[in-house]
Amino acid sequence: MSATPFPVLPSRSLQDLGERVALARRARGLTQRDLAHLAGVGASSIVALEKGHPGVALGTLARALDALGLLAEFDELLAPQRDPALTTFATHQLRRPR
Repeated sequence: MSATPFPVLPSRSLQDLGERVALARRARGLTQRDLAHLAGVGASSIVALEKGHPGVALGTLARALDALGLLAEFDELLAPQRDPALTTFATHQLRRPR
């Protein structure tokens, strides 16, 4: 049984994210090996992250962002104040009689 290919749009988003991580790393004068050491992960994990590989663990991304001083960016993913559906849901829940 062969693996189902990863959908194009999420794949492109992961590639874009990887490119931004690589740019942030280079802007700090770090090699992939340097970032891996600072993040406590293997260099192959950083390579995979920067290539946008869909199998990279979220923990690896969080560690890399932390090592780059960008962990706050990770915290902004799915921030409740940026999700209109969550705002509508919460408002509806608050208005429900108990």
